Amino acid sequence: MPPLIGLVLAGGQGARFGKPKGEVLFHGRTLAQCSAEVLWPLCTGVLVSIRAGGRNPDLLVLACDYPLIDTALLAHLTRAGTEGDMVMLTDNKGRDHPLAAVWRRSCLDRLSAALADKRYKVRGLLGELDVIRIGPGEVPDRDLSRALTNVNTEDQLRRMS
Repeated sequence: MPPLIGLVLAGGQGARFGKPKGEVLFHGRTLAQCSAEVLWPLCTGVLVSIRAGGRNPDLLVLACDYPLIDTALLAHLTRAGTEGDMVMLTDNKGRDHPLAAVWRRSCLDRLSAALADKRYKVRGLLGELDVIRIGPGEVPDRDLSRALTNVNTEDQLRRMS
């Protein structure tokens, strides 16, 4: 069987229920979260479809070309507080890594505007956002330059092994 991507449909208004069902709590989790948890063991990824203007969760973004980042480092990002539009890692040289970051829903309007204007470079958007940077001082037990090594060639990937 080919890989599957799960899709949770949570865009309805919930007219009979009285509010959007995807946001309703059941045993401490939203109904959308419950559905996503059921799909995860069967899928390589899970998407949640919401209606325009609906509440969407923050995104934990990780580009696939950071093979040395682990769950513990990403968990550190998620615990970095609720301030700002984005919480991202910076390496030992101070370089930003917006594709290893938490993107908060507060930046959605600016992100949508950039896409509408065909401004696709993520770094160009950073000046418009309230960005919290997590660098080596906040994660002293990690070599962030190593963890944030971006792989661009097969040779680089072989040397990492």
